[in-house]
Formats: sequence, structure tokens, C-alpha cells
Amino acid sequence: MKHLAEKIKRIMTAFDRSHYDYMMSKEYGIPDFSKLSQEERYAYETEEQEREESLIYMAEKLLPLVQAYIEAKHLPNYYNAFLAEITPFYETKRKILSDTGDMDSELMHVYRKYLDAFDDFSIIDARKEFDILENILNSTATLLKDFGIQPKSEPEVYKPMIQICKTAFPDNKDCSHYKFQQTAKCYNPDILIPSLECAVEFKYVDDEKELNRTMDEILADVEGYKGNPSYSVFYAVFYAANSICSPKRFNSIWAEKHFPENWKGIYVQGK
Repeated sequence: MKHLAEKIKRIMTAFDRSHYDYMMSKEYGIPDFSKLSQEERYAYETEEQEREESLIYMAEKLLPLVQAYIEAKHLPNYYNAFLAEITPFYETKRKILSDTGDMDSELMHVYRKYLDAFDDFSIIDARKEFDILENILNSTATLLKDFGIQPKSEPEVYKPMIQICKTAFPDNKDCSHYKFQQTAKCYNPDILIPSLECAVEFKYVDDEKELNRTMDEILADVEGYKGNPSYSVFYAVFYAANSICSPKRFNSIWAEKHFPENWKGIYVQGK
């Protein structure tokens, strides 16, 4: 069963990544056809068709594997409920490719809804993966320095970190250039990791006053993320070019704000 679970995870991760690229292309990459030659238009349409066919292939490959996994748990009512919800997606290509409204796959959302009940898929047992992620985030300043980067702005922090995180988490989604949560004013994640149901945002701060203010603004956004169907763990990484406070002082400020337990603050400094 462990081997089957790992195979399911690999396909879901590949589908998530490809589906995100597909949605980004549909949202931001549609060219002005009036300016394209016939050959260019044909090339674009062929590429889109290949993306869709690849996603459909992965979805069709995934279904019997998940059916076998859940059926082996000998929970007939649970299995029937899963089939009743998942089967309609396979009626049309459009349903397989549909998204939840925030660039996530609606199909993968339903799969996770049923698979998360089992230990092989639960993020509660993903401590090792969270340790890896937190180690990367806590090492932000060191990693950037190793790449010869001395950030002077927020994009100079999150852009390379998105690529670094991608090596450890292939389903990492770069959402720095669109608004994931429409009601949020300050906390707008740069990275989404569906397999861990977590979001990460990097903040560049110049002094303790700005650090405090930014925390307050993020705290005001917490309510809007409650009950999010896809993400349940949120990281805010504060990068300071110089030493503006000690880690102990940062932890004290964060604790005073009374963030929910699923919100984690990380402080790193360049010097």
C-alpha cells in the first residue's frame, strides 16, 4: 500500500505542476492572434492541445490507482461517496481541467479531500517535509548569500527562493504575480505547496517599526484565510538586510500578536 500511495502522490504532484502551468498560460499567456502568423497560431494551438492531453492522461492514470487504494481500506460507504464525487469529473475534458478559482485543480482538491483521511497522505504525518521546508526558509539569508545575492527589495528575496524551494517541492507554485486571496491586503503568498497544504510569503523589512507594522497587517488578513479548502499552514518569512532585532525579540513580538497556531513567523537577516 505504501508503494501505491507513493505512486499516487507522484502523479498528483505532476498533475498539480502541469495544471498550474496550464492555468497560467490560459490566464496570462494567450497571445493576440491577430498579430500571429498562421504557423505561430498553429504552434500555439498545438502546444495547448498537448498540455490538455497530458493532463487528461495523468487524470485517467490516477483514477484506478486511487480506486484501488481506497477500496483496499474496506470502507464501502466511503468508497462509494468518493466515486459519486469523482466520477462526474471524467465526463468531459472541461471538468478534468477545471480550477477552484485560485489556480488550483478542482479535481485534485476532491482527490485530496478523500485521501487526506489516510495516514499515507495526511499532512499531520508530513513532519519530515515540513522540517525540510522550514530549514530552507530559516536558511534564506545564507542561501541568497551563497548565490551572490544581496537583496535590496522584496522581489530580490522571493524570486530566487521560489526556484530554491522548487528543487525540494516540485509542486511548488509561484503565485507572486497574482492575488491568491482576493480579500487579503497584506498577506499574499509568493509560494503555494499543495502537497503540504501550505503557503509562504516573504517580506522585506528595514527596521523593527516596519516589522511590527507588517505583522499587524498580516494579522488583519488571518480571518480571510480561515477555512481555505486547499491551504491550512501559512508561513511569513521576514528578511532584514541588517540586524534590526534578535531572533528572541522577533519571537517575542510574534507571540504578542497571538497568531493562530497554523501561522508561523520566521526572521532572517542578511548581516
